[in-house]
Amino acid sequence: MNQEDTMKYTYLNKFIGFILFFTILCGMAGVQPVRAQGVQTADLAFSDLGVVAPVTLSGPFTESEIRFNLPPGWKVEGIASIEVDLMAYFSSLVATETGTTVSGLVGGDFSLLINGILAGTTTLQESGQQTIQFEFDAGLLKTPSEGGANILLLRWDGSISCQSNLLSSVTVSPISRIRFEYMEEPINLSLNDFPVPFVVEGAIQAVPLVLVLPDEPTLAELNAAMIVSAGIGQLTGNGAQVDVIPYTEYRSTASQSRNVILVASSETLQSGAFTSEGLSNQIDPVETEGVLHLFQMENGIGLLVSGDDLGIVKAAQAMSANQVLAAGDERTMYINSVNAQPASIGLEDMTLQDMGVGELVFTQPDAIRHSYDFYVPAGNQVRADATFDLIVSHSQQLDYLRSGLQMRVNGFPAVSLRLTDNTSNEALFKLILPTNLIHAGRNVIEFEAALSVRDLCTPASAEVAWLRISSNSLMHLPLESAVGGSKMPVTFESFPDSFYSGTGLNNVTMLVAPGEFAAIQSASKLAGVLGSSLPQNSLIQMSTFFADALDPAVIGDKSLLLIGKPSDFKGYLNNFPSLVFDEKNILTQQSIIELVNRPEANADIGYLAVRGFSAASSQIMLAVLGNTAEGINQAVELLISNKAGKQNFVITAGENEQVGWLDQGIATGEVLAPAAEDTTEAEPANPIQTFKAGLYAWAVPALAVLLAVALLFLYIEVRQSIRKG
Repeated sequence: MNQEDTMKYTYLNKFIGFILFFTILCGMAGVQPVRAQGVQTADLAFSDLGVVAPVTLSGPFTESEIRFNLPPGWKVEGIASIEVDLMAYFSSLVATETGTTVSGLVGGDFSLLINGILAGTTTLQESGQQTIQFEFDAGLLKTPSEGGANILLLRWDGSISCQSNLLSSVTVSPISRIRFEYMEEPINLSLNDFPVPFVVEGAIQAVPLVLVLPDEPTLAELNAAMIVSAGIGQLTGNGAQVDVIPYTEYRSTASQSRNVILVASSETLQSGAFTSEGLSNQIDPVETEGVLHLFQMENGIGLLVSGDDLGIVKAAQAMSANQVLAAGDERTMYINSVNAQPASIGLEDMTLQDMGVGELVFTQPDAIRHSYDFYVPAGNQVRADATFDLIVSHSQQLDYLRSGLQMRVNGFPAVSLRLTDNTSNEALFKLILPTNLIHAGRNVIEFEAALSVRDLCTPASAEVAWLRISSNSLMHLPLESAVGGSKMPVTFESFPDSFYSGTGLNNVTMLVAPGEFAAIQSASKLAGVLGSSLPQNSLIQMSTFFADALDPAVIGDKSLLLIGKPSDFKGYLNNFPSLVFDEKNILTQQSIIELVNRPEANADIGYLAVRGFSAASSQIMLAVLGNTAEGINQAVELLISNKAGKQNFVITAGENEQVGWLDQGIATGEVLAPAAEDTTEAEPANPIQTFKAGLYAWAVPALAVLLAVALLFLYIEVRQSIRKG
């Protein structure tokens, strides 16, 4: 090797070394530093507060809220600052010859308020990009335990420009920042702060939450855990990511910073299985009594959900319905009973008061949108004579050409109301409900008010711009059996709404594969989705069983959700006669289902199948299956993503998804009791497939070896040619 080649290799080595060093530095930059003790600085972009797109405030008056929560235990202090990056625009109402904007003439005022307190105001006169600094007392920020989220209000007042026939707008960028100092203090352990610190909506720094179960949970512990999962879904709208792990896995990662909900019966606690958590032996509820207990952990806060077989379920229900109130000892609550919320289904005539909605008040610049839920039992449909008697009052200072009330049903515009002086005082609007927009399960009605005063350049306050919907407004919702008699086709598109035919999911039974913690984890995800659409503070009455521990007699008219491997539900899968699985939980060719490609036997395969039963029973059976733990998880994720759509069967293997339609015997009938044993004979081996499998077994490795040898000879030949040259 000559000197020139040596230099080339030297430079090459240095370049590679530089690349490796740079990569290491980048990796180190991405690592979150360990939080130091004492005063720390929070430097947050508006995007960290949930602002994903620029916020445009149009003149003459516009406001926009940014809501966020501080993590529990943060004590803010000193002077906070906000740096607002914005684009201002001023232009004449009459287009100029050059088409340019108008600057420096009048302008407008941009204000910022923290929790209703003015942080600062600045006057803008120039069009273009600008950066504005505000400073305020950081004490204006509050922690979750001090009463709700922080509200950062952006306000634009362009009335001066309006009076000068100028158009104006201000667009605030998500890169705007807020900075303040804080200290981390011990969290006050009080059940009266629940769901804080476990659930903090819109927290700028969420603390991970795990649900811990014994390695081999009892039936009561499993049932309580699913109710807790559904409750967390209800509290957060399924916004919280909760991992369910066995206790041994939790102990192996105990050094991680996180909060824990520990579900363990009194018997499990008395066995000494959780002594390492420092739980007091004095926590001893009486028979049928549940207990909730807060305890301090090294790297987080723990909540114990416990009791005997009846009590632990009560404790889980109290937590999920947010009926948590400690007396005496703020860390401990004993539960004798839980209060059920009134049902919002089953009555033909219900006022807003009956449904727990009450009076709906719209004001400007405050709330201009309200919504509420109602439920239609599965297997039923709303008759054509459904109506809504809406009683409305509003201010007479509204500009009726620019004001009105719109009603949406399940996201679709249904009715738009025009306002006049004659409708200002308890006016009755008799609306025809669009029955084509109402379906079985959960439905959402949303009212949105447009409130503008007659003087465009006068701020619309709550005193002059308001509208009220009376709590005596009545919804007439007559029901009838779904079209088709007893036939009730169900698709994945209807999940989870088709399961909301009861109160607090009391019509739902989950069956989980025994002895497989992966099935419990998947079931917990689905429970969170089911709970997410329940009305707030609903008492969750869902039942969960291991597949081998359910007496078919208790099913009754409940809907069934199966989670596990097909072999765990042999009897129940008789309700899907089109599907036949072998001993390895692979769909066989005996199945009456068309597939383009059959997944390999060693692949992780997930299956989704759903069917509906008679309208009289309102039953649904949803099977979430897999041949492996990963296969089950794939099926769960596919169902939650709503990608399965208008199908009743899907098979998934990684990114390979195939859909089919099950039409043999699933339109009518009853839920079949599980058979004692599946007697289906194994499918005989196909000689052609066997030959292909053997060919692949030896031919592919042989070709790989030959290719490697050829590449080696080619490399040697090239090196010799280079040396000769």
